[in-house]
Amino acid sequence: MKFKNKLTALLLFLLCTSTQLFAQKSLVVIEGIVKSDSTFLESINVLNRTQQLGSASNAKGEFTLHAKLGDSILFSSINYKNRVIKISEKHINEKKILVYLEQNFNELDEVLLNQKIRLNFGNIDVQKGMILNTTENSKKKGPDLRRMTDPTYGNTGVDFISILSLITKGIRSKNKARKASELENQRLLEEFPTKLYTLYKADFFIDELKIPDHKIYLFLEYCQENGLSNHINSTEFQIKNFLIVQSRKFNKINE
Repeated sequence: MKFKNKLTALLLFLLCTSTQLFAQKSLVVIEGIVKSDSTFLESINVLNRTQQLGSASNAKGEFTLHAKLGDSILFSSINYKNRVIKISEKHINEKKILVYLEQNFNELDEVLLNQKIRLNFGNIDVQKGMILNTTENSKKKGPDLRRMTDPTYGNTGVDFISILSLITKGIRSKNKARKASELENQRLLEEFPTKLYTLYKADFFIDELKIPDHKIYLFLEYCQENGLSNHINSTEFQIKNFLIVQSRKFNKINE
């Protein structure tokens, strides 16, 4: 009976081991580069959440991961926004991946002013509906130079917090909209090289531009540094013409 139990346990162990080995063999080694704009990012955590395998990028932004079709890859860092990419057939076939991360802007929390401050500037223009505390004596007095220059003299009760809130409300709204627009433009610029690669395929770069397969990403980076982002709204003819001109310069440098 004991022999039978031992044999069963051994068979289960061998079955689990063979399953793990088979799963490992089905994984593909993919080489990647992680960047932000034209900067190669170092020490970015790369985690295959599906397989629970991890690595990190080096000083050149390079990393290697083991994955298969459909795996979920998480790229994370303190200074950059997390990004999750799902492994596609393109990644499996080319065994390469280029990832762009956005900077994580750490905004300071707003400071709440609890104490109300009252000012007196004589004939001050205030918004309709704002309450001013005045007295009959103050109405009878003529212009007073000190009253006009010293905020602590003769309090008329102007609510400084309300004034500050009204002034800064519009500014905060504009800044928020501007920041959102800048982030969106930055995202589009960062993804532009990748979209070009997806649109024109590797054959265009290899056959038409004479760029070696292993240097296509470097060529796109070279184009980005030489004004590729300026053509994000250009026609296809203008973009291809730009790529042709830059490919000649790039190939001459790498001869």
